[in-house]
Amino acid sequence: MEKTPISIAKCNSYAPLEIQESLNECLNHLGGLKSFINKKDRVLLKPNMLRAAQPDEQVTTHPQLVESLAGMVLEEGAIPVIGDSPGGFFQDIEKFWKSTGYHDVSKKLGIELVNFESAGSYISKRSGKKYPLSQAVLDADVIINLPKIKTHSLTLFTCAIKNMYGTVPGFTKADIHRKNPKPSEFAESVVDVYALSRPTLNLVDGVWGMEGPGPSGGDPRKLGMILASTDGVALDTYICHLLKMPPHKVPSTRIAIKQGLGEGKLENMDIRGWNPPVVDDFKWPSNIAYSVEMIPSSLSRAIMKFWWARPAINPDKCKNCNICVESCPVQAMQHGVLVPEFNYSDCINCLCCMEVCPHRAFYQDKSKLYNLTSRFSSSD
Repeated sequence: MEKTPISIAKCNSYAPLEIQESLNECLNHLGGLKSFINKKDRVLLKPNMLRAAQPDEQVTTHPQLVESLAGMVLEEGAIPVIGDSPGGFFQDIEKFWKSTGYHDVSKKLGIELVNFESAGSYISKRSGKKYPLSQAVLDADVIINLPKIKTHSLTLFTCAIKNMYGTVPGFTKADIHRKNPKPSEFAESVVDVYALSRPTLNLVDGVWGMEGPGPSGGDPRKLGMILASTDGVALDTYICHLLKMPPHKVPSTRIAIKQGLGEGKLENMDIRGWNPPVVDDFKWPSNIAYSVEMIPSSLSRAIMKFWWARPAINPDKCKNCNICVESCPVQAMQHGVLVPEFNYSDCINCLCCMEVCPHRAFYQDKSKLYNLTSRFSSSD
């Protein structure tokens, strides 16, 4: 049986020369970029552009990685474009392009920025469900997935599989959240979108990642690596092992492996290049919320009165911009005098508000029972 190749290169900074050297090394272990693209191919580069964050916040895929890769695509005679759909509500995508640094990349290299919302969409079906995907996915000859290693307070982990969820344009992403409030239910849709958009190559920004309550409110964590593989499921599985998180505890990884979408066993992976040490002290968000899925609905409704973790707002950080209000998929928030107000009876705990907040004003408020039982929850 042929093993699934995963290439890893050390990379300790986003300095252009170091990024370029690490990219070359990482891709050369897979046969080079020329193995994946041909001249005149339209190559969609899909970074993680969650919100209008500055590169040093480590919320988005770093623009230097995108720039260096786009330059390599141009050298091969192909046509790179950068495209994504930010999380939540927005009126001016130019703000996102500029804040993340992708606008500068586009201007410097003369390449197109593709707004997934305005590019149109087409309907794909999987598992009996319909998903609108950006037309940019269909138009591309090659898709290169450019995720960033981050924790996620709802899905535990976001990397190769989860990043392709951004190919669903606009508010449809929030609507999927609304229809699938449980982590495992939502993960099934995330996996469906990954399977439908199936990238040609996955190249992971692991120079700096995010730990704690990600994907936007956590803490930057230096990891010092770039990883690549044609198999995004194998990459997510390997990175989980590297960060001491059992892959089966990450719903999207577990479901993708079960569905046969990629390799889920380390012994079947061919690690090429640098073999990094395991990170013993990586900080994960609490995963105790998944235990509620094992409780019968009738009992869980009674328990939830006393056992809960829910988004809350720190008034000292909130600017009352109301982006969270506009982004809530179930309208569980409303405009307030000083800060937005929650209607927790409608909240589905999808944490979209936390994802899109540009001021990091959200935190997870927890009941006494939740804090007590959290002591017995671990990632081991």
